[in-house]
Amino acid sequence: MPLLVTILIVLVVVALFVLAFLLIRAALYGKPIEAVNPIEGMKVDPYVVAEHLATVVRKPTISSLRAEEVDGESFLALHRALEAMYPRVHATLERRTINEHGLLYTWQGRKPELEPVLFAAHQDVVPVEAAGLSEWTYPPFSGQIADGYVWGRGTLDIKSQMIAVLEAVENLLKEGYRPQRTILLAFGQDEEVSGALGAGSIAALLAEEGVRLEAVLDEGGGVTEGMLPGIKGPVAMVGTSEKGYLSLEITASGEPGHSSTPPDQTAIGILGAALARLEASPMPPRLNSIVRTLDEVGGLMPFSMQFLLANRWLFGGAILKRLAANPRTNATIRTTQAITMISGGVKDNLLPREARAVVNFRLLPGDTIAGVCEHARRALADKRVTFEPMANNGVREASPVSPSSAQAYQDLSKVIRQIFPNTAVAPYLVLGATDARYYTGICDNVYRFTPILMSSEDMKLIHGTNERISVEGLGRKVQFFGQLIRIWGERG
Repeated sequence: MPLLVTILIVLVVVALFVLAFLLIRAALYGKPIEAVNPIEGMKVDPYVVAEHLATVVRKPTISSLRAEEVDGESFLALHRALEAMYPRVHATLERRTINEHGLLYTWQGRKPELEPVLFAAHQDVVPVEAAGLSEWTYPPFSGQIADGYVWGRGTLDIKSQMIAVLEAVENLLKEGYRPQRTILLAFGQDEEVSGALGAGSIAALLAEEGVRLEAVLDEGGGVTEGMLPGIKGPVAMVGTSEKGYLSLEITASGEPGHSSTPPDQTAIGILGAALARLEASPMPPRLNSIVRTLDEVGGLMPFSMQFLLANRWLFGGAILKRLAANPRTNATIRTTQAITMISGGVKDNLLPREARAVVNFRLLPGDTIAGVCEHARRALADKRVTFEPMANNGVREASPVSPSSAQAYQDLSKVIRQIFPNTAVAPYLVLGATDARYYTGICDNVYRFTPILMSSEDMKLIHGTNERISVEGLGRKVQFFGQLIRIWGERG
């Protein structure tokens, strides 16, 4: 047999073995989705819940970094409304006020030696631009109930979560239920501007008291469709981590003087060139975070995608290239950088001494603030350009990744599927920020999930015009918390 034929046969055999190996890995990829029987849940009148939510929406609890701009009376009015709507909660649970407006409730369990679980939400909302008021179907703080929805600022973000938790606890108390494990309810007042006075102070207080939490649930992803490539059915997105945050103020120095005799580069030109180099040098991508999501629901994907993901050791580059092409998925695979502010010069015929820009970074777990600063230093590559972190803008590392293998997560996943039948559950990386990050120092199992059905159009309503939540969805939200409180509360 000629040598060339022998070589070709060997190559074909090797190729077939490799292909078989790849196909076997693809066939084994993805966890089977365990079937869970749906439950009816606690009896809830969703229109009563809607009226309660509407009541707190009418309290314009807008937070601000400037204390003098905060309407404290709106927060106090909200607290009085909660007392009136949930008498059993306020008669049974201990309530502590943190920094005037934060609320921490303690429902003492039968076995105080067990680590507590904590349910979080926030009372504050973002403001509404005066220029856009005419675009609202109903005024943003009217709490109007119409067309099957409660309308107004805070209905989605996230007074509805606070109301649903309190509603569930009130109903459980009415049934005579008392948990085995202590239940904490934490409602901060400044999540939209930092969370430091609310959740930050609550977490610090618990740490001082030596409290270690078994699990935390805060706002996060909802039950969505079409958000994950190749999956048509509903998927509940449970946040297990969130990105870090860093803004750098970048300053370029130039020669001041008259514009009639300019140098080769002005301060603005120096800054522009440096920023162009930075934009051309994005942080390197990694599959770690998005793979945690896709691996959990891989069995629901088309075989072609299973083939690629199961063999990412070979196709990782192609997968990264595809994800990087979309801004949303690109944000899940790298630390992003965005030039968000720029200034320089005061008059058209004067050369500016300095020009400044702000670049905002959102850190992927595994990247660090120190590493991002070093990356910026190499990319800017000009001694005339310096930068400083903007410390007052909430600099923080990415939060730790909470395990999806923990019993608390498994319980959460089961309850989601009991209340939302035929729904897959996947961990994901939260691209923004929540109060949950403050509790990672006293809890390993910190999760972020909002139990409502969310379309891509619904997501645009968060912080947007015509924010609203369905009355039906509110009722299901209460049932979810009622079931999860029982499950977490009884877990020994």
